[in-house]
Amino acid sequence: SGIRVIQDTAPAAQLTIDAISYDDAGEVALSGRGLGETTLRIYLDNTPVRTAVIRDNGQWRAPLPEVESGVYTLRIDAVAPDGSVTTRVETPFKRESPEVLAAAEAKTEAAAAEGVVLTAVTIQPGNTLWGIADRRYGDGFQYVKIFEANREFIKDPNLIYPGQIFTLPKDEPAADAEAPAE
Repeated sequence: SGIRVIQDTAPAAQLTIDAISYDDAGEVALSGRGLGETTLRIYLDNTPVRTAVIRDNGQWRAPLPEVESGVYTLRIDAVAPDGSVTTRVETPFKRESPEVLAAAEAKTEAAAAEGVVLTAVTIQPGNTLWGIADRRYGDGFQYVKIFEANREFIKDPNLIYPGQIFTLPKDEPAADAEAPAE
């Protein structure tokens, strides 16, 4: 009788990739979380490209300069002092061309010149408009804002694809919100 736990909760992930982004120079930048001060080996299509270390706060960052445009399998291994792999994370990754990045930046700059503040996101496997809206605006229902701002690239809001770059409109109060009492 009573409540019984059938399955324990999953343990915290030992290694995650939180973001695959581009720095101001257009180079790929990775960041994530992991356990302890662990060494990471980073691979593109099973070719080692660099190492990184998880800091004592559990965060890690790693630039990936000079990655050519294309689709890759990004793999990150957490490595024990004896060289054995303790955990691994792997995901498809699309490196956008400088031309695509420049076009997205131009669109963002044009909107900023008009007083609209936009940011951009490159879609990665597993992303959904709902999830992006929930992280950006704190409400998944706001996915409609992202859909409307990117209608020319999104035919069906349930189908977005890795490598697409979407602009994220500034979070503004609803037009029908009540004005504060004076």
